[in-house]
Amino acid sequence: MMLFANRPLVVPSVLFCALLSSCSSEDRVPASLSRNDVFTELFTIAQNSTENPAMRFVALEPIIARARTAGEIAWLNRYLGNILSSYPEDPYGAYYLAVMAENVGESKELALDYLRRLLKNYPDLKIDDESIHFLAMNEIAKQTNNPREAILMRMRMQQHYSDRIDLGRNYFAIAGLYRKLGDWEAMYQAYENFLKHPNTIIPGNSNAANQIEARLTFHRSDKSWTVDKLDDLVAIIKRALRTQNGSLLKKHQSVDFFLMSWSQETSDPFTHIPMPLESFLTSTISYRSELEKFSNNSEAYLWTTGWTWMIPTWYLYFRRIDYPADPEINGNWEWAGIYFGERL
Repeated sequence: MMLFANRPLVVPSVLFCALLSSCSSEDRVPASLSRNDVFTELFTIAQNSTENPAMRFVALEPIIARARTAGEIAWLNRYLGNILSSYPEDPYGAYYLAVMAENVGESKELALDYLRRLLKNYPDLKIDDESIHFLAMNEIAKQTNNPREAILMRMRMQQHYSDRIDLGRNYFAIAGLYRKLGDWEAMYQAYENFLKHPNTIIPGNSNAANQIEARLTFHRSDKSWTVDKLDDLVAIIKRALRTQNGSLLKKHQSVDFFLMSWSQETSDPFTHIPMPLESFLTSTISYRSELEKFSNNSEAYLWTTGWTWMIPTWYLYFRRIDYPADPEINGNWEWAGIYFGERL
């Protein structure tokens, strides 16, 4: 930024010294900065701009940059804090607090306090076409440990800066925050809103839309196929195989039941095409007495063979239900699908 057109502003050194002497000892300009003639000019302008906040801002921007370059961060934050104390109505206060928040590094709570203050006490500013309020809301939403505060920030961003955010990602994040609060209906409503934005991609989870659709399908269902204990569910399925009881198998298939090879993903729509299992039941079907060793506390596999299909070996897949919205269902087990062929 060009501050002084084509000629430098000459400030008598005696004036700068007078300004320095007016500062408290702890706020006095560090030697690493005071030896620079341009800095002294800028500092003098900032100190003298008592009735002109715009001029003070023009001087403070390069002061901020130079202080950061010199590593004088603690002094800079004290100085900006004094500016705000002296001029509490300064229309550029949001920017100064944003700088202070950025300067505190690992002191997350102090940074959040500065950002909250700028939202509460100062009007929005655009610096290099960036809204200070938007940046503050976004940072608070990401850094706060308070889910309610994060939800409020995300809703305010959605209300005032919808053109600056991915609405789908925002709804996805809000749903996760409601989950932390145990507000299940609000969580599922946020997931419904997330699905209204099919072009949204969640970083690190390309299958998010399918997963959320499955959760909503489960939420809307009667959940009658779930069983409290894994051993009981496996015993029911084994009995259905022994007696070739297709209706019993169908009764205990989950609402989002899949059939696929080990190399497929459940996001593949072809894995959810209904297939009447009773058509493949025969008296030759057998199964192992124990679940597979790679089963765990949340997933279990039962090896079976003898099915009348081109691939006779099927692994029946069971999983523990994650549904904290209903404590009576949460932790139950369901028969979720079938993997065709030997495990890869």
